[in-house]
Amino acid sequence: MQPSDLDVLIVDDHEAMRAMLRAVFARAGAARVRDAASGSEALALIAESAPSLILTDRRMPEMDGIAFIARVRTSLEPDVCRIIMISGQGDAEAREAAHAAGADALLVKPVSPRDLLAAIEALYA
Repeated sequence: MQPSDLDVLIVDDHEAMRAMLRAVFARAGAARVRDAASGSEALALIAESAPSLILTDRRMPEMDGIAFIARVRTSLEPDVCRIIMISGQGDAEAREAAHAAGADALLVKPVSPRDLLAAIEALYA
């Protein structure tokens, strides 16, 4: 899948992170980029239109990334979208929790645009 085919949903409670990720996808030519400051806001957007790619933070108030991913995976067909969790933790326990919830990949902060785009390319290869 080319970046121009991506319908991206960014879920993070920090506006600066959402802005940085929006800029990365704008430069990559993503077809559509939406963002949400919380898991519940993101679930409402997903109910309107399922994205092809979700990037979510691990630690968020109200609903953390693990709970959010688990909700997405129970509401969408498995092949509808790919999910990347972005976390400050990259140890084996964090990776196991992300994958158990249904994340396709875990990237550790700080995430470089190059590493992010490479991870996305690998998911759709």
